[in-house]
Amino acid sequence: MPKYRFTAEKLVDTLAPGATTSTASGTLNASSPHAAKETVERSLRSRGYEPSGDITITQK
Repeated sequence: MPKYRFTAEKLVDTLAPGATTSTASGTLNASSPHAAKETVERSLRSRGYEPSGDITITQK
């Protein structure tokens, strides 16, 4: 599986209403850029963050 790098901007902290985090970034393995983006969104939401900005996916 290809490796992708992601950057998620403007994250809203759902556990502390009104709080925001500027960015999150990292790498992951996924079958396609679309699958990588879905995985990042799901992972952020499971940690209490709602992406309100762009999520950029690039192949590493």
